[in-house]
Amino acid sequence: MFRVLNAEHGIRNTEYGIRNTEYGTLNTERGTRNVERRTRNIEHETKNMKPFNIHDTALGKSVSIPENYDTSLLFRIPRSENRVRYGIDDAQLPFVGFDVWNCYELSFLTDNGLPVSRVMKLVYPADSIYLVESKSLKLYLNSFNMDHFGKTVLKAEERVGVIISTDLSLLLDTQVYVTLFDASCETRQPFPEFSHEDLGRKVPVQVQEGISFTHFNESPELLKSELTTTLHSYLFRTDLLRSNCRVTNQPDWGDLFVNMSTKQDIELSSVMEYLVSFRKENHFHEEVVEMIYKRFYDIFKPVTLMVAAMYTRRGGIDINPMRASHSGLLDETLMSSKLMAAKTLRQ
Repeated sequence: MFRVLNAEHGIRNTEYGIRNTEYGTLNTERGTRNVERRTRNIEHETKNMKPFNIHDTALGKSVSIPENYDTSLLFRIPRSENRVRYGIDDAQLPFVGFDVWNCYELSFLTDNGLPVSRVMKLVYPADSIYLVESKSLKLYLNSFNMDHFGKTVLKAEERVGVIISTDLSLLLDTQVYVTLFDASCETRQPFPEFSHEDLGRKVPVQVQEGISFTHFNESPELLKSELTTTLHSYLFRTDLLRSNCRVTNQPDWGDLFVNMSTKQDIELSSVMEYLVSFRKENHFHEEVVEMIYKRFYDIFKPVTLMVAAMYTRRGGIDINPMRASHSGLLDETLMSSKLMAAKTLRQ
């Protein structure tokens, strides 16, 4: 645990948990860790945690707001449940990456009852066995609201950060990096190279107007390309992505970022059709990004590939999954627990 004070910008960020000085780079032994972690899966299920059943979650149910800190509110979901449907092997993932969550409604009290409000950023790796269910996290964070955590603002902030990092790391069986930001924090723009690379501008208007968009469930057969002897580079972002929560059916809106090199000459209009086909799909944010990544990976046979999404906020939380064939393609601002990323227009 250490505290970073930046006098020039008035930034005050608090980081918690075990620190890895090479956090920005991915462990080259990730594959070995994956296999070892999966072989311990039976042991994990015997822990005193809830076995997975999506109907046990608080999603789609009326619940009371908790008054006191309560770890039992947390619920985890195995990533493998969706991955097996798309041929993604947990032991040999075709990507590296992180899930980045920004939580805007974290508040707690000092010992004398003074409220402290912070924005929390949490980051954990895509090779973890589990992801945290979003409503359970919201309820868990709400359980801090009326409890006291320290004599001073600083001590309360530090204690809450340690508690959350510890609880989530135990729940997900991976290191979860947590930072609390106050109003003085500096933001940095993620994916700056995508600012003028809108997919809609790369496909002529007359072509777009000539497309009959009739597929609203994921349809990979829409993707079209032709093999060439030349390496083609594709860099684009788009706000076409909409999917739905697979429990509540509430819409999720995302800005998608794609960076790919391949010998396939891709019809970008077909990519537009494909992304629109998610409009009636019911999946979690992380699952959507991995589905798109796997389809591109299988169909376009890329040399390099990065797919990320920055989703709009719902329930005081936005979720931003990022997957890549090589760690160097991952956006440093988004994945760093030290930096608060600037928002997209819709966030």
